[in-house]
Amino acid sequence: MTTTLPAELIAAVEAETGAEIIATKLRGGGGASRSGAEIDLVWPDGRSERAYVNYDLHHAGAGDDSSFLREAAILRALSGPLKAAGIRAAPFIAAIPAIRTLVTGLIEGEDNFNLLVPGPERAAVAQDVMAQLAALHRIDIAATPVDGMGPVLPVAALIEERLEVLHKRNQGIAWDPLIHLSIEWLADNIPANLPNPVIVHGDAGPANFLYANGKMTALLDWELAHYGDPMADLAMLCLRSLFQPFIPLPKAFAAYAKAGGHPVDLARVRYWRLLFQTGFARADRYANPQAPPPPNLGMNLVYTTIHRRVLSEALAEAAGVTLKPVALPDAPEGPRQRSFALALDDIRAAIVPALTDDQAAAKAKGLARLIKYWRAAERFGPGFQEAERQDIAAALGHAFGTHGEAWNGFCAAVKTGKLSRDTSIRLANAHVAREAALMADAMGGLANARFPVLEDAS
Repeated sequence: MTTTLPAELIAAVEAETGAEIIATKLRGGGGASRSGAEIDLVWPDGRSERAYVNYDLHHAGAGDDSSFLREAAILRALSGPLKAAGIRAAPFIAAIPAIRTLVTGLIEGEDNFNLLVPGPERAAVAQDVMAQLAALHRIDIAATPVDGMGPVLPVAALIEERLEVLHKRNQGIAWDPLIHLSIEWLADNIPANLPNPVIVHGDAGPANFLYANGKMTALLDWELAHYGDPMADLAMLCLRSLFQPFIPLPKAFAAYAKAGGHPVDLARVRYWRLLFQTGFARADRYANPQAPPPPNLGMNLVYTTIHRRVLSEALAEAAGVTLKPVALPDAPEGPRQRSFALALDDIRAAIVPALTDDQAAAKAKGLARLIKYWRAAERFGPGFQEAERQDIAAALGHAFGTHGEAWNGFCAAVKTGKLSRDTSIRLANAHVAREAALMADAMGGLANARFPVLEDAS
């Protein structure tokens, strides 16, 4: 059998399922967490099934072992004891935790919601997604808890637990002033009117469902599933819409309510939106030499940059802090401008057209994004560092000889509370806004991604 799937993966899947893999087709699925492929399975008794395998052999993706186990648990339950709830998800076949590999039945459908132009079919699919979320949230977990999903805790306890996890991650070389400031605000503003927990998909929205013929055919990517507040799923629609627009959220929320969902609480939606962003905005996986490499560095950096910029803006909004825009400094082209341009031309004109599998093409395009970032960093990075050195010096009333000294001084001031929260948020936002400006060319159309509005202007 000819295949480009890793031999370790093939052996593990065949051993776990008892079937032989007779054909494969690599796909770029799995987002920032796992790679994917379509496979054809044949069992010794002649039974066959088309399946989908997603995998993270080296545990390098954005997820962790606990999220993988929760995803496997909920898919197993929706294919078994919770099947009567009518939640459309890929049928569970096998899970291999040691290599974070999940095998499910292959569901037909399109995952690019942008292919549907505004109109009746797009609205119908979106309304079906919201009805599925409402149905998921109606499952009585007191009567039918999901084996493998962990204990059912009060939502307030879940929030405190998540904040503690975020706090522990934000330590040592991974410490980040933006994350620190966001955790502080979230801890001070936990909602008081929290409901009994429900099953939350955790990552619902565009690109994480399939559709066909005006219906949603499957909810995908359950690795963030948990017991929690139903408003968390509505908040996640905001995050998913950063990268692939949905229908206007007021209409989506109205469809959710009409389908029997929980009462929509926009204050809780905003809180969960900020909490999720805080978890997604960690940048240490790329700077930490001990961390495994991400599946697609260029695209992962784009996603992280967007999450960090949006987090800094959402935190400022929540805290009532007015922000100032950041502009690119005047600077000539860098000395390696021609080398960058030639490399980008090679990737676009020679390398990508010659590639025959989706994963290789995705990685090549990710490298192109990196080159665009390096080009901007060479040209504008020094000017940005000087502007930041001056901003920090003015805020702290202390002169710094280098940008590194100024940044260390700012971080120390945030840790000790020497600066007011408002000033700290403004400086953290300016830092992230400069990062985003350097990444803007690499981000392309995503450079202006913002949270969609939650309520009608009227």
